[in-house]
Amino acid sequence: MGIAVDSITLLLDASASLIILVVALLMHVSIEKLHKKPDDTFNFGYEKYEPLTVVVQGILIIATCVVSMKFAIQDIIHPDDIHGYFLPVISTFLCGIIGVSVFSYLKMVSKRTGSSIMKAASLHWLTDTVLSFGVFVGFLTGLVLHGLGYTRITPYIDPAMAIILAAFLIRVPVKTVTHSVLELLDAVPHGDGEKVKKLIERYKPASFAVHEVKMRKAGEKIFIHVCFNLKDDSSTRQIAQLFEAFERDLKGHFNNCDLTICFKHL
Repeated sequence: MGIAVDSITLLLDASASLIILVVALLMHVSIEKLHKKPDDTFNFGYEKYEPLTVVVQGILIIATCVVSMKFAIQDIIHPDDIHGYFLPVISTFLCGIIGVSVFSYLKMVSKRTGSSIMKAASLHWLTDTVLSFGVFVGFLTGLVLHGLGYTRITPYIDPAMAIILAAFLIRVPVKTVTHSVLELLDAVPHGDGEKVKKLIERYKPASFAVHEVKMRKAGEKIFIHVCFNLKDDSSTRQIAQLFEAFERDLKGHFNNCDLTICFKHL
């Protein structure tokens, strides 16, 4: 439809949807990988396929938005009206209705599974759905203005909507890409990291001190490495009790964690 009426807005909307479709196929592969157990090649498992997929999707949408903004600015400098408003009005309304259904389903799945991939996909569909209805209103306004004879104004409607659409579409990918890149670089997970540190503080009196704490996150799995300092007179039984109590409390806070605990005698 975008090609038929020469609309940058529709081409941008279609490109974003195409990216989501292509990434959906990548998601399918990633989800299959996520269920595989650690092996000789990936000792820590395949959880990082999840943030990697989110980053790929986000970068593609960001690139599409930037290119669309460039062409929209070009059309504002050299105005050229689209070839008809009726078909874009119908198509954007139908896209909005379909988007509501897909978003609702993906949101339900993301809540049930706790998957960041599904959450990111549902957010993209929500953004796309809201913007589809916004673009529908824009084209409807263009249809009315064109019918009333305001042909000097209508050439600016499509590029203006394209810029607004790109500005909205780019917000969520920038946020998700930033978060996922930090995850890929093994940054300490902010919210979860604070929970772990508070829990470790509770066990300091049981040991002598904490020698080292390392954390990283991959998808829904958090990897935690803690090394406690112990006095030389600590018995094997005391060490075992400390390990069991700490592991029990930690797994009570995190359903999916990989815990490594070591002890260092002073």
